[in-house]
Amino acid sequence: MLKLVCIPAFNEEKPIVDVIKKSLKYVDQVIVCDDGSSDLTAEKAKIAGAVVIRHEKNMGKGHAMKSLFKYAKDIDADIIVTIDGDGQFLPEQIGTLLKPILENSYDVVIGNRFSDDKEMPSYRKIGNKMLDKITKLAAELPFSDTQSGFRSYSKKAIQSINFSTNGFGVDSEILIDAVHKGLKITETNVTVLYNTGLKTSTKDPVTHTIGVLASLLESIAIHHPLKYLGIPGIILLLIGFGFATYSISTFNETGIFSLPSVLITMSSLILGLILLLMSVVLYSISRHKTM
Repeated sequence: MLKLVCIPAFNEEKPIVDVIKKSLKYVDQVIVCDDGSSDLTAEKAKIAGAVVIRHEKNMGKGHAMKSLFKYAKDIDADIIVTIDGDGQFLPEQIGTLLKPILENSYDVVIGNRFSDDKEMPSYRKIGNKMLDKITKLAAELPFSDTQSGFRSYSKKAIQSINFSTNGFGVDSEILIDAVHKGLKITETNVTVLYNTGLKTSTKDPVTHTIGVLASLLESIAIHHPLKYLGIPGIILLLIGFGFATYSISTFNETGIFSLPSVLITMSSLILGLILLLMSVVLYSISRHKTM
């Protein structure tokens, strides 16, 4: 059984050596995708014993994950564990993520960071919880931590999961796709170190959250267009028709058009029509993809 650890990395030259060496104790190979780092991440990863895939320029975590999943498919890997290269997750817990797949035939195992989140910075708690709730709009996900990048995937998951996001929204998109494909998913508690003494993020929290949020909203629109675009569109059309009726009635009685009513009428009708048409188009696209 071929087991891999896959690490998307960007400027992680200091912590990645330790992550690789510890990970090699639990799997057959460690694969690092150096996503256009400007430091010695790739060189140090090779020295530590990893197979390195290099992107000439930084293209985002999602693109790095695509390269890692493609590598796993090409060599017919049985299980992969994804872990960040910044040292926040403990490679010693890789076995905890492997166990549900090996013993209980799960396809995806999520490392839940919220079982003991006392050390998690407040801004991260708020941001992650918000993104969790929005992710659950795109798919019925009864999980505590949809944003964790510390996960394991079975061969079935490796071969069947598809995703297009290039940025940090990839973790959500992978999970949403896994749910829609009926894969067996569970969570297991993991430990996270927030004070590693090193910078653990290449993006500020606001930029990171906005990027994930944009990806989630796109996914929601694609997977549930009638619910989240069509229904609001119909409501806006009804509001527009209501104000149109009121404006015409007022004009017949007074001979005066109410400018606010006309503006509300036009805005509601135009926006409602746009949303309704978008929902129909996206619904047709999503139906075509599943056929």
